[in-house]
Amino acid sequence: MQLPLTNHTPWTSRSQALRTRLLPLYIAAFSQGLVLWAPIEKVFLRGLGFDQAALGLMAACYSSLIPLLDLLSGLLADRWSRKGILMLASLAAMLNALLGGLSYNIPTYLVSTLFFGVEVALVSGTYESILYDTLLEETGHGLAFARHLSQVKLLGSLALLLSALAGGLVAVLLSPRLAYFATIPLGAISLGALLPFREPHLHHTEERISLASHLRAISQILFQRGKTLRTVTILLTTSLLLSAVFEFGPLWPLALATPVGLYGVATAAVLSAGGAGSWLAARLTLSKPASVVGMAGLLVASSLALVAVRSAVIVILAQGVLVAGGVAVNTIFTRMLHDSLPSEVRAGAASGVSAFSSLAFVFFALLFGVVSQHADIFHAGWMVVGITLLAGALLVKSAHR
Repeated sequence: MQLPLTNHTPWTSRSQALRTRLLPLYIAAFSQGLVLWAPIEKVFLRGLGFDQAALGLMAACYSSLIPLLDLLSGLLADRWSRKGILMLASLAAMLNALLGGLSYNIPTYLVSTLFFGVEVALVSGTYESILYDTLLEETGHGLAFARHLSQVKLLGSLALLLSALAGGLVAVLLSPRLAYFATIPLGAISLGALLPFREPHLHHTEERISLASHLRAISQILFQRGKTLRTVTILLTTSLLLSAVFEFGPLWPLALATPVGLYGVATAAVLSAGGAGSWLAARLTLSKPASVVGMAGLLVASSLALVAVRSAVIVILAQGVLVAGGVAVNTIFTRMLHDSLPSEVRAGAASGVSAFSSLAFVFFALLFGVVSQHADIFHAGWMVVGITLLAGALLVKSAHR
């Protein structure tokens, strides 16, 4: 077994060794973000007969799987292999694209979304955990975690950005269905990239704890009063905000009769904002009250634009600000969470937070679908405003404490 580099190893050697070790992980994250069907999904679904209520049902359908699978995958990642979990996620992504491309009605497409839910559950918390423990093995600390996690998220956002542009082009020149099939080999690239990755084993203790003890340790960490509980609460609200924008954001351009050819550009703009948020997270400090209040106010103002403005350009810009700010805040508080987690329960605890976020989104998606169906997307947007107000209030309160 290769020993971790000590503090006596030259800094340049440690840095090069870390970059080399993390390279397969970066390639996998980038490949898993290449989803060509994402920008044209809502247009494709309209052709299958989906209405607003059916879209809400679809989101609730796959989201209902995620809370249970989130926790199970986190436990399995801690007790078995985090690299193995990421490889299973790549397989689920390939099956999702295959079944989506073969769908010709609502029920068959709903089946394909279940595999999307499996992929989301398997990935959530796993990249964070494997990255943090790799840093611990190589450097002895996790001080650079936010920077490296931001790089992973930035690569994922870049991949989604390229997918948005390429997927829109494929849909216009060929067909939306082909965008699904073209995603399958891209998932295979991530699978191959993970094979040579050397997984850290800090989570493998000499004495294997029982499953009940594992769950008890996770719950004690996540629900202890004080800093950790405040961190978890902010992670829940920002995750719900990002899920709402990513899942239902394309409905605003649809309601504003945006040309189909611009869907890829609009999606690319929002996804690139996620990359900007990742870049911002590595440089933003929330230690000053003015910075916190400014971030909270910017998020709330952007959410209000979704209900008050009827310009597609301004709506897309507002969604971009919500995504950039949400990603930045979420990344910063993710680092704070992992700083407080022991390696043996790291993936399970991170996945537990994701599970609660997904459970909240199930109810949100059902209600959002009903409101947008019986009123319109702009009235449903008040639900996004409510989440943003809650996230902003928690952020300001946390900074005050």
